[in-house]
Amino acid sequence: MRVRDQAQLSGLSACFLALGLIFSTGCHRASTVSTPLSQRGYLWQRAWNPAVAEALNQADGRMDGVVILGAEILWRGKYPESVQATIDWEFLKNLKKPVAIALRVAPYPGPFSATDNAGLHLIQQASSLLAEAQNHGIKLSEFQLDFDCAQKKLDGYGVWLDALRPVIRPTHFVITTLPSWLDEPGFEVLIKHVDGYVLQVHSVPTDAQIGHAALCDPSLARKWINAAARFGRPFAAALPTYRCLAGYDQSGKLLSVAMDSVKSPWPPGTRILDFSTNSDEVASLVKELQTAHPPELNELLWYRIPVATDQLNWRWPTLVAVMEGRPPLHRLAVVQEGSNPVDLSISNTGEADKQGAVTVTVTWDRGTLVAWDALPDWKVKTESGRAVFIQDLATRSQLPPGQQHSIGWLRYDQVTTVRSDAEERPQDDR
Repeated sequence: MRVRDQAQLSGLSACFLALGLIFSTGCHRASTVSTPLSQRGYLWQRAWNPAVAEALNQADGRMDGVVILGAEILWRGKYPESVQATIDWEFLKNLKKPVAIALRVAPYPGPFSATDNAGLHLIQQASSLLAEAQNHGIKLSEFQLDFDCAQKKLDGYGVWLDALRPVIRPTHFVITTLPSWLDEPGFEVLIKHVDGYVLQVHSVPTDAQIGHAALCDPSLARKWINAAARFGRPFAAALPTYRCLAGYDQSGKLLSVAMDSVKSPWPPGTRILDFSTNSDEVASLVKELQTAHPPELNELLWYRIPVATDQLNWRWPTLVAVMEGRPPLHRLAVVQEGSNPVDLSISNTGEADKQGAVTVTVTWDRGTLVAWDALPDWKVKTESGRAVFIQDLATRSQLPPGQQHSIGWLRYDQVTTVRSDAEERPQDDR
């Protein structure tokens, strides 16, 4: 209504205002709540080994449950084939927290049908995973389908979900979703096919030209979570714990991503970028969400739980701190060994898995420096009474909590007293 004569409508407006206040008081739902968010983690290893078992034991004591990879469907043209994870079902019986299983489906362009080779294989694989769990006495808390469908083909994806739902019942059925789907007309219909969904608020940029070096932008994550809440369906948000290498062609298009369990043979000329997760920023996001979040958001899911053999993932001290909503402690120490030469190492005595660029300054009172060297990832500059070791930003490696790396050595013309100090510059996400 367009008000043209305020005096003429004042009485009617007052009446409408009173009714509006009564209605809003009775029906308006708070936009945020502060109820605790459940926190689970993904185990995404295909091959189970003692390190995987230890990771699950740790997760069982620190998290509200785990989602294990059951199998992955790959494609040879239009023909599907499955790669099974070597799950130790008997080991899972010892876990006290809920266990869910995920079926990963590699990108597939369609068409989508419940009766062609692709659809029948998908149904058979889901049924097989559920049956195997039941045969081993494992009551699964949830079945997740992880498929990055093209955002313009969500209607076709719904055909698969309709066919799967009777097979998966009565197990809780959840799909993973992408932020790019939220504005698609078919998204609201898609999530009605299932019991819930996981919104992945982390990704590798598909275009190297955009300049982002982080896998998770907290400001975008907040925006996407609020956008998802408007659909009024329960959902979880998946947050990252990993680093990865991404290969781009000369035009900046993403070729593939290399992680701990996936290696990529890139062609000559590939531009390789190192993407990481800023633990301090994610911790702030977690604290904010635990304090106030949309009522539709009921869980945080971490991709992925720390496994000792992984090199590109957080360690438990980092993840535990972030789950608590606090930035992990950044603390480094310099370790000196020997009197002459003096061997120098850097030790991570804090909780943060990703450290910023590090500078180590070494000073001494007497004697003359006669020889020195820096090990890979480090450079050294010397001057009267001082040597400065500087980490090479282009090649530096991670230093997980509790680990120690040698950085170089110094030799003098006599035994002397050496003092050293480590200074960390802010994280640069590279």
